[in-house]
Amino acid sequence: MFTLKLLKKIIVLFESDISPNQIAWGFALGAILGLVPSFFLKILLFIVIMLFRVNLSSAFIGIALFSIIGFFIDPLLDKIGYLVLVDVSVLKSFYTWLYNLPVVPFTKFNNTVVMGGFIVGLILIIPNGIFAKKFLIYYRQNYRDKVSKLKLIKLISATINLTKVIDKK
Repeated sequence: MFTLKLLKKIIVLFESDISPNQIAWGFALGAILGLVPSFFLKILLFIVIMLFRVNLSSAFIGIALFSIIGFFIDPLLDKIGYLVLVDVSVLKSFYTWLYNLPVVPFTKFNNTVVMGGFIVGLILIIPNGIFAKKFLIYYRQNYRDKVSKLKLIKLISATINLTKVIDKK
């Protein structure tokens, strides 16, 4: 039942009249959150997402998708983090200063996978936002009517509505 509700939310998100910018940038910010494995840093990034006027549903989709992608590219994130933390010796004094701040060490920025995920997420924020916006506009122009007429979509809508009626009783 959970997958039906999730699928329904994705379809409603695509079908809604919410601004493509809000959906796209929510997805892009969620992608950063999905790539970073540090719990404290995720909380800080989630606060940043809440401060911007972005769509939270698309942010959660970005988190889910990029958490899966991050699992598979973990060795690459580790190498990028190692490169940034260890090989760039110019930044050692900056990292020492950061580590001596009161809250920053809780982000685990000195972990190679955390730093690599954060760097890759920042690099991909603009391409993810542009891609998500173009994809959503293309979908709405070419497939919105076709998808809404599919029997599977009507079945999912009916199933969700039926479960709401049953839950109320």
